[in-house]
Amino acid sequence: MTEPSQQPSSEDTAFFGHPRGLGYIVATEACYAFAYYGMVTILTLYMTQQLFTPGHVENILGFGAYSHLMQGVFGEKTPLALASLTFGLATSLGYATPMLGGLIGDRWLGQRRTVILGLGLLAAGYAALVTEQGFLIAIALIVVGAGLVKSNLLGQLGRLYGPDDPRRTRAFALFLVAVNVGGLLTPLVVGTLGEKVGWAQGLLAAAISMGLGLVVYLAGGRHLPSDVLSEARAPAAERVRLTPHDWRVIAALLLVLVAATLNTGSYNQAFNIFPVWAKAHVNLNLFGFQMPVTWFSAMDGILTIIGIAVAVRFWAWQASRGPEPRETSRVAIGCALTAAGFLMLVLGSLAAAGGKVAIIAPVLFFILVDSAIPWIDTVIQAFFSRAAPAGTTTTMLGAYYLSFAGGNFLVGLLGSFYEAMSPTVFWLIHAAIVGFGALFLILVGPSLYRLITPPAAAGSTRAVSA
Repeated sequence: MTEPSQQPSSEDTAFFGHPRGLGYIVATEACYAFAYYGMVTILTLYMTQQLFTPGHVENILGFGAYSHLMQGVFGEKTPLALASLTFGLATSLGYATPMLGGLIGDRWLGQRRTVILGLGLLAAGYAALVTEQGFLIAIALIVVGAGLVKSNLLGQLGRLYGPDDPRRTRAFALFLVAVNVGGLLTPLVVGTLGEKVGWAQGLLAAAISMGLGLVVYLAGGRHLPSDVLSEARAPAAERVRLTPHDWRVIAALLLVLVAATLNTGSYNQAFNIFPVWAKAHVNLNLFGFQMPVTWFSAMDGILTIIGIAVAVRFWAWQASRGPEPRETSRVAIGCALTAAGFLMLVLGSLAAAGGKVAIIAPVLFFILVDSAIPWIDTVIQAFFSRAAPAGTTTTMLGAYYLSFAGGNFLVGLLGSFYEAMSPTVFWLIHAAIVGFGALFLILVGPSLYRLITPPAAAGSTRAVSA
């Protein structure tokens, strides 16, 4: 039997006005983000410039069988196309497994033990990634470890607060800041080491960060919510029964994820094909210094942090003046911003007329797409943690991560066709995909919101969602 649940307290303000446990969750996530985005920032470059080249590809354990399988599914592919598909599969599977991880945390191991197991697998995976031989083994360990950690860590964050605690959405914003602090630092460390020193040295820095994340989480264990008795092991009288209305709410929440999936399927190309495109087509000369292309990802991190601060202030200003836009409307705004960002790459490619693209185009791209992130990720995380039927919160947060799985698979698939079209057409397709997500929520979002949030609760819900 698991421990009784620790009750959230509004009196715990030890971490910048939030519970002390939030500090340990945020620090763990920052270490995870440093390792993950370090890997993602250099993964496609590493595969195309070294790992998948003659003299290196033969060292990968199991690569022959993997290559044969990929050719059987997707057909004959160039090294770049295979690298893109590998990127898409690795990142999509890492976001598909949190659904299973949520079930394990909810029903069997409990959230705390599941996170510890996941962090251990991640530390082992990133250590194996440093070697060429262990590449495929490392990816498998990272996929499984991420699945155990992601939804359970978010579930623990949500349980630090009562249902009507107005700090909840701000806490998810702080969590997103932690992600982007890691995302800001890792291109400057992992990316620079990878491009200027060696790929193994860059990946080693990511592995060290992941090990540190495990240590931080273990150190903060007594400040985190206790594991609760799971529904599957509870006496029948204590189990949560989902009503027909609960199932309709679940269905409506999943439909909101359509737009999030399309946004991810466009936005995350910034970490896959964008570095390859920028290295070949963007003028990276800064006053005589050839800027590492991975530094764009550092700009991505700082701009997202700024975007979060601006969005939170804007939402507070809206709340002081009257009713705020519903969550579905905010997500639609985020998708529109992402579409506008890709249009900057389209315009930059057209203006270059076959020459080098001015650096202002990718800068404007990142300003717009990073401004969109808090309007989508923060809003959906808080929305799901508030609106999911009782007993399904962790599982629904796992479903939220499925949108990243579908989106990242789309990233890899689209990237495999990059060599077959012009950059202008390639980026225009991405703008159209995420633009459709915005249109979808504009048309059906009001109906979904009314189903998820009954009129009697709408007033208090908007106050909490600010």
